[in-house]
Amino acid sequence: MKSFHIHIRGRVQGVGFRPFVYKLAEQMGVKGWVNNSTDGVHIEITSDETTGLQFYHTIIQSPPKHSIIIQHDIQEIPFIAFDSFFIEESISDHKPDLLITPDIAVCDECKKEMLTDNNRWYAYPFTNCLHCGPRYSIMTALPYDRGNTSMAHLPLCDDCAREFNDVYCRRHYSQATSCNQCPIPIHLYNSGGDEISTNNATILSTIDTLFREGNIIAVKGFGGYLLMCDASNEFAIETLRKRKHRPAKPFALLYPDIASISVDAIVSEKEIEAIEDPSAPIVLCQYKTENGTGICKELIAPMLKKIGVMVPNTPLSFLISQRFGKPLVATSGNISGSPIIYKDHDAVSLLSRFADYILTYDRDVVIPQDDSVVQFAGEQQIIIRRSRGLAPTYYPNVFKTGETLLGMGAELKSAFAITSGENLYVSQFLGNQDRLESQEAYTETLDHLCRLLKAKPARILIDSHPGYFVSLFGKEKATNENIPLQSIQHHEAHFGAVLAENNLLESEKPILGVIWDGTGYGHDEQIWGGEFFIYEDREMHRVAHLDYFSQLLGDKMSKEPRLSALSLLKSFPNRQNLIKDYFSDKEWEFYQKQIQQPGHLLTSSMGRLLDGLAAILGICQLNTYEGEAAMKLEAAAYACKNHSLEYYPIPLSNNRLMHDVMLPYVFDDIDKKEDVSIIAWKIFCSLAKLIEQVSNSFELDKIAFSGGVFQNALLVEIISNLMAGKKELYFHKQLSPNDECIGFGQIACYEIMNTKQSMYKQLSTSFAG
Repeated sequence: MKSFHIHIRGRVQGVGFRPFVYKLAEQMGVKGWVNNSTDGVHIEITSDETTGLQFYHTIIQSPPKHSIIIQHDIQEIPFIAFDSFFIEESISDHKPDLLITPDIAVCDECKKEMLTDNNRWYAYPFTNCLHCGPRYSIMTALPYDRGNTSMAHLPLCDDCAREFNDVYCRRHYSQATSCNQCPIPIHLYNSGGDEISTNNATILSTIDTLFREGNIIAVKGFGGYLLMCDASNEFAIETLRKRKHRPAKPFALLYPDIASISVDAIVSEKEIEAIEDPSAPIVLCQYKTENGTGICKELIAPMLKKIGVMVPNTPLSFLISQRFGKPLVATSGNISGSPIIYKDHDAVSLLSRFADYILTYDRDVVIPQDDSVVQFAGEQQIIIRRSRGLAPTYYPNVFKTGETLLGMGAELKSAFAITSGENLYVSQFLGNQDRLESQEAYTETLDHLCRLLKAKPARILIDSHPGYFVSLFGKEKATNENIPLQSIQHHEAHFGAVLAENNLLESEKPILGVIWDGTGYGHDEQIWGGEFFIYEDREMHRVAHLDYFSQLLGDKMSKEPRLSALSLLKSFPNRQNLIKDYFSDKEWEFYQKQIQQPGHLLTSSMGRLLDGLAAILGICQLNTYEGEAAMKLEAAAYACKNHSLEYYPIPLSNNRLMHDVMLPYVFDDIDKKEDVSIIAWKIFCSLAKLIEQVSNSFELDKIAFSGGVFQNALLVEIISNLMAGKKELYFHKQLSPNDECIGFGQIACYEIMNTKQSMYKQLSTSFAG
């Protein structure tokens, strides 16, 4: 007989690893113990060598669902005579070195129990088990034990305590467990702050009636509050839009199940797989022409061809959805551009301006998490927002640096990234940092994750834009804590991110980077956004870009596509009549003077080019939400029935892509009264053809894509179809192509520079020798 110590690192907490090990030990007759630690799971056993190794290999080869093993080892230790196998108390004497488990959508077994009469969890809105429930959203410390969660103050009833300690029950060591006998207190308030009820059954019945009467209810979820109403009630949806000052931004819909989604939307196998994933994201699907459930499509997603759909991810939303039986609008309870409201007192005080009622409960959400959002371009998944269910762990860690690096990210669609030990974490979406609420959420989330990991950055990486809050915050943190600071150019960070995601940082062959977005501070102090880079020999070089045009009135141009159109038409004064009606006489006079002023800041932004084209075509003149013009341009193109690859020319001249050459061809089609859908389709074909043209010009067959423009599924589809079999195409996988990937990309760029410096040092040393 011999004794062994087994250490397993990865996502091994909150997934039922200890009871799994216990049951396997019982089955194989192995004696010893298992426990959680801040550096993973530790096991000590005594058995014959053959059984011990078989036990070890079985764990590694068939681990519990939702677990991820990234490192494991077994070592012989001095003999210990164990009498049995048991689960030892968790210890926290190591620096945390594990993957954090995200929140997991309610499982089928828990759903069944909630619908079964005479069951202890019948209609109980907070049931969960080892296979589902809150994880990251309730963690206050590591290891993941009840005392280190926002459930710590809630005692277990005798039955829950028995099951919590029963290794053969699926709620064994389920840290957030509770039932109707030891419930999480629930509260329904009206908009005046008066408590209406604290009874589960009464509340579920009441809110069902309230929805049917056209009321809007703020409902607490894993990561914060959702504003919900009947998706077939025009009055309720219009009221929600007026209260949120959200005239056109699409709303997500909560459906009871896949079958009901299929009544309204065309859902592919890939989309079904994503909807049913444990992360339970919102998935953008093409809606059907015929309307089965009676949803108000034009109020939910005005002028768009897709709707965002999801199924319940919490027991509470499951019970609400099951009882209501129809789609519900389910949109983030937030101030526009800010992350979701997640604190109960904020919900009661702030969401009362939007909601008629607020449904809350006494389990704190520790940090905010909006719903994740994805869509598909054929087989290619595009993450629009990476948040609940996906954040904060990123696996596998593609970086080799041993330093603790903090990439602060960007100002819009902000998310930070941090390496700690051998692990990598990318925060959830934290909103646009031009609002105090977003800045507070950013700092609180960063502080919280650093506390969980006991991590102090050895180096801070910031965007080179001098005015970003996240950059200024990074500078302040670096100064106060005496941490080295380094700035990274925005689009190089984008390129670094997609290279790292595809394990291309050490590529021996040159790679073309196509980085298209709305805005980024360039090395020449102009606004970049339509960029081509080449990555070769661990260096990035900007080799081409969209020809510069005037950036009018700073950020105002990103909110008013008509200004982008005016800037593009500066060289075509006889064509300005196409947009003149979009301005008042006073505005027109003012902007005509503005466009003639010398010394404008210049932009090469592909996002602004698409905005301008959308305005010229009469599709969108003023953005009421970020990306509205481009999304409506895409929707117009989707309506085109002729899917030829006819395109407008955008020649490359002196490393500049001449959009001025394309515009007269667009004007000709307008003059011919060509259908807008055909022109829009040709615009996206032109962009795809442009990429092929540039790659051929530089004789490059490897192409990597990043930037918010590549959230456009139609563009990605056309690119993929055009270059299939001719080019190697690399897109983001676990991250969004938008600015949420910037923090990750900042770390990638630092690693590139650090590797290059190490190579130079090695060469210098060898020459000196």
